[in-house]
Amino acid sequence: MSKTKYDTPAPKLPFEEQINFFKNKLNLPTDSYLDLEGQEHDYAFVVAGANRNDILTDFRTAVDKAINDGTTLEAFRKSFDEIVSERGWNYNGGRDWRSRIIYDTNLYSSFAAGRHEQHGRMKALRPYWEYKHRDGVKHPRPLHKDWDGLVLHCDDPFWQTHYPINGYGCHCSVIAHSAKSLQREELKISKSPKINYVTKELGKRSGNPKTVTLPEGIDYGFDRIAGSNRVDMPSKLLLDKAVSVPPKLATNMVSNVLQVAEVRALLNNEVKEMVDLVEKEKIARGVSKSVGVLPEPVVDALVAENLTPSSAVITLRDHDVLHALRDNKDAPLPLSFWENIADYLIEPEAVLLDTLKADNALLYIINLGTDKGKVIVRLDYELKVKDEDGKRQRIITNIIRSGKQIVYNQKMRDGLSQHKVLFGAITP
Repeated sequence: MSKTKYDTPAPKLPFEEQINFFKNKLNLPTDSYLDLEGQEHDYAFVVAGANRNDILTDFRTAVDKAINDGTTLEAFRKSFDEIVSERGWNYNGGRDWRSRIIYDTNLYSSFAAGRHEQHGRMKALRPYWEYKHRDGVKHPRPLHKDWDGLVLHCDDPFWQTHYPINGYGCHCSVIAHSAKSLQREELKISKSPKINYVTKELGKRSGNPKTVTLPEGIDYGFDRIAGSNRVDMPSKLLLDKAVSVPPKLATNMVSNVLQVAEVRALLNNEVKEMVDLVEKEKIARGVSKSVGVLPEPVVDALVAENLTPSSAVITLRDHDVLHALRDNKDAPLPLSFWENIADYLIEPEAVLLDTLKADNALLYIINLGTDKGKVIVRLDYELKVKDEDGKRQRIITNIIRSGKQIVYNQKMRDGLSQHKVLFGAITP
């Protein structure tokens, strides 16, 4: 395809904040662009419909190269064609449109997030922000053109929903000004525009439509400042989302991400806060954290046993931590185990199906270094949790019920041999 004046140029001179914003994202397979809420894009690299890790990893590499090296859209399209051909990916929409969406959205959202981080550091020196609409866009949005030249203080509420980019294909930007630069360029502070909200139904043909209310002129997922909601909470993004995902897909999706030590460290930090509070106060507040997923071989073995789990996610409740840390607990697991549980769950020595109890449960055998531990994970447990609106909802997950250190002698091995090994082995 020959280059036209409307072909997307890469943002010039990629900078540290932009590169870091994208580098710190986690690959997350999805089926639809509606699978994530707006702020969750701060954590996740997604390509709508790319629900396989191999496809997502390839696109991640191509986009990363585009950001770091200034790859053009046409060069990116060559990578797009190679990925589609090699991976056999069936996608919605035309090739040119789809490749542009992937390229555009990731380059310009990372650029915007990095620029906003810079602007935030300069607020004391350059507290006035000017909205700039980029000329040459093939299908300019009338409202975006109307906002061109708008100058508002950086703390004006308008920016919380309108700091660009503001939609697919949007190349708008912001320039930060000092009082002197406003005077030099003969710019005046504008009146903050009234924000009109519109209600839309999205994904009508997807079978899973969603009704949303957005500021007029803003696309779904763009009514926020890219990067501003990023906090170190991987459990919410990775694991809580995975509760409702089919178990095989969930374990593939999350296991690969949890192989990254930095991600597990973030997750352990979350869990440590909950565990340390329980240890200090000796009370449970009804808090729970998703801490891992069942290994893929365990999911496959459970399916073969006609015990297909509803979810692959493993959840830890503060109630069960309190029980495990009580003073009269026999051979309790060390506090450090609970604080670093993500590291232990991802590499169990063995996982056994408890064949002696009516309730389906797994026995995780954990290597603690010089000692070993046993953790009981109850399958398909109905748990009440609060959603983002504070409303209680029921989810099905797998919960850690108890744990203890074990003396790994012949008697213990004989006892464990009564259960069915699903993963690993009972070592001599």
